[in-house]
Amino acid sequence: MQNNGSPKNTLIANIEHIKNLNSATIYKIIEKNAPISRVTISKISQLAPASVTKITRQLLEKKLITETARQASTGGRCAISLAPNSSAFNMLCIKIGQKKLLLTCYDLAGHKNQQTQIDISQKSGDKLLQILLNSINVCIEHQQQHHKKISAISITLSGLIDPKNGHIIYTPNNKLDDLPLVKILEEKFQIPSFIGNHTRSLALAEYYFGASKNSEDSILISINNGVGSGIIIQGKLLLGKNYNIGEIGHIQVNPAGNKCHCGHFGCLETEVSDPIILNKVKQAILQGGLSSLNLKDLNIERVYQAAANNDPLCQKIVADATIYLGKIISILINMLNPEKVIISGKIIRADKTLFRILKQCIEHQTLPNFQRAVLIEPTQLQDNPTLPAFSLIKQAIYEGDLLQKIKAS
Repeated sequence: MQNNGSPKNTLIANIEHIKNLNSATIYKIIEKNAPISRVTISKISQLAPASVTKITRQLLEKKLITETARQASTGGRCAISLAPNSSAFNMLCIKIGQKKLLLTCYDLAGHKNQQTQIDISQKSGDKLLQILLNSINVCIEHQQQHHKKISAISITLSGLIDPKNGHIIYTPNNKLDDLPLVKILEEKFQIPSFIGNHTRSLALAEYYFGASKNSEDSILISINNGVGSGIIIQGKLLLGKNYNIGEIGHIQVNPAGNKCHCGHFGCLETEVSDPIILNKVKQAILQGGLSSLNLKDLNIERVYQAAANNDPLCQKIVADATIYLGKIISILINMLNPEKVIISGKIIRADKTLFRILKQCIEHQTLPNFQRAVLIEPTQLQDNPTLPAFSLIKQAIYEGDLLQKIKAS
């Protein structure tokens, strides 16, 4: 009897992996170029026509693609075009936030057909997990009432996430630590499921659908209650062995700064995050600083909008924070030479101050060739909080594994 580590089993696994990758390659080509003939697919993929015919037959059987109108004849038999059958598949994509649970159903083309929002501001741990499972069940039943089926589930949240094994290692807000969430989901619902860190997944979403869509190398910087990043190199999301590549929020930028929740002093998060900037504005106003804002209805959105409207106090506080941010971004540019750096968060409302200071920092702190090649842009996905979860499903399809598991409505 062969054991799991035998050369024979390894060879079989490698062959299956290659088959999955070839299927994924053909699916991506069809998705990008539809309607498209098998002959053209063979030319683009450089796979043999017989292989293309076999794989497209399998994709047709799984209803992932469909045959469309015949193409005009060039002398022989008319070629039949192929296109994705996106509407046959429905994905449940979820963001677990600090205060809200957001659930959205997408088809494979990214079109929304159901959206739900639930207040979880007072919920964590087992209570939050039960709300999540109940909410998923409600969405599944709703789809069934419309004769539709959920083909995959994906969830993003903040914290240290092991997407490979579907395990939540640590969350700063939700107390879902050391939780095998994918195992729980798949055992309960019998649906392929995925989880990921929200910021890393947002970088992937920008690469598939947003500001870095045409860039193979990009960095996403997210500024909210903390500061994080997601890094795409040659079209691949960097995670690392410990799944925490991109934790820029805990790089020290001000040795004389305040203590961070991580235990160190002067971390980037203690100078740039939304709560810090809001508190600095409050303290400045209390000390007599001149501003168009007042303490009664002060919030971070108004701070950033005031900076955009040339309020001098808010402009200065945002500019000071941006200098710290620009230092870290410049280091990343020198290290990774990205084509684009994307900024996400409410801070992009203060766009004139933010991007002016960032460009100045990059001009003075990066290699000339690197700074000429990089673009700094705001996110295009600010109003799509569940799209990062959808990007995890797209990634699983493009890597081939989900193509073998997914089932149509």
